[in-house]
Amino acid sequence: MRFTMICIGSMGDVKPYVLLGSQLQKRGHDVGICAFNEFEALITGNGMRFLPLSGDVRAFMSSVMKPGTKGVTYLKQVRDILRDILEYFLRDLQAACEDADVVVATFFGQIIQSIAEKKDIPFIKTHYYPMDPNDITPISSAPGLRAGKVWYRASYSLAYLLISTLELYYLTNWRKTQGMRPRRLETTPCNYMNGHRVPVLYAMSPLLMPRPVKWDEHIHMTGFWLDDKTSDYQPSPELEAFLAVEPKPVYIGFGSMTSGDMGRTLAIVQEAIKRSGVRAVVATGWGAADPAASENTFVVKGYVPHDWLFTHVSAVVHHGGAGTTAAGLCAGCPTLVIPFGGDQPFWAMRVRMLGLGPTPITREQLTVSKLTRALQKLTSIKSYRIAAAELGDRLRMEHGVEKAADIIEAEVRRWLTEEPQMPPHRLRLYQPPPIPSWRKANGMRGMRHPRSKRR
Repeated sequence: MRFTMICIGSMGDVKPYVLLGSQLQKRGHDVGICAFNEFEALITGNGMRFLPLSGDVRAFMSSVMKPGTKGVTYLKQVRDILRDILEYFLRDLQAACEDADVVVATFFGQIIQSIAEKKDIPFIKTHYYPMDPNDITPISSAPGLRAGKVWYRASYSLAYLLISTLELYYLTNWRKTQGMRPRRLETTPCNYMNGHRVPVLYAMSPLLMPRPVKWDEHIHMTGFWLDDKTSDYQPSPELEAFLAVEPKPVYIGFGSMTSGDMGRTLAIVQEAIKRSGVRAVVATGWGAADPAASENTFVVKGYVPHDWLFTHVSAVVHHGGAGTTAAGLCAGCPTLVIPFGGDQPFWAMRVRMLGLGPTPITREQLTVSKLTRALQKLTSIKSYRIAAAELGDRLRMEHGVEKAADIIEAEVRRWLTEEPQMPPHRLRLYQPPPIPSWRKANGMRGMRHPRSKRR
């Protein structure tokens, strides 16, 4: 079949799609990945079609992932971005799906799902963090990570109401031009399309967050999408020599995170490395600052695969993106998370709750003294190393990419063979309520259906 996979995000979002797309391609499918232009070489280098997405990924990520971004603030930032690029986004996304038999996409509201709905082809959602109601954690970007079950579930209702309100703003005109009804206000994920249940795949391990028992069978947790093959990356002689010296260094990097004060952040990192006495590999990532190397610090510029680098370090310090978190834990590394925003506080909390590293430090609260103490704990507390090593062994047994490909093929077959059905929440609107047994026992008439008329 001809798959279009759409991934709106940074390397941590795109790399798992490349692995999944490669697995689907091995099974005889034709795969194209729609992403920002920065990832063209990565996609074509793995033998898949590249489908371009207008815009600059660095500007996009810096806008939606500002430090401390939460809740309504996050949605406002998305709205402001879409106001300027929606026309080009929709044009590129429609072009990417033009010849598709199946669309697989990371979550970006109902934009991509609306295109699949118009074409009436199977659509599969994928997530890297919880986006379906549960009793374990609130929705991504929501505050109150320890507020309790009532808030956890309420956060999803509130978020989806805000998301669908936002979609009325930016999708109504487009849907009308396509001959489609406007989106409705909703308080739950839209997991039905053209009478079919939309499969949802979580590229997450139940070892970090158990699968919520109330999730329906169409929601799958596959394990992380990681590369099982041994990396053939060849480091520079200088990096290789630095990694060979004992004690093993700590990795410190913030990936695609950018902001106006990354220079200050990296200055804090450098001073904390000096005070703590650790050796460190510092990755500049997308930050504009350029830290200086020293006897105990090696500065990595450009891309070095995490699946290779993390096997050569003693611990990792990063922003808490889903992909970076998975790579570090899979390598068995004790982890310190410095979350900037989005889903990163969720991963920071899961790492801490499982005893895999010290208490997270938010980017806004990062100081030299706090980071110095955290680095000393990260490299000296034995329980972190033991817990991380044990979890890494178990994560490497999950084979999440293969499981995800199996589920996608099965779900597409189901979609193409089953008869479309009216969603259950619509059916319930027309079903009379059951007559309580106590009314029968007391000789009372059944309750009148709220939609019926008196005669």
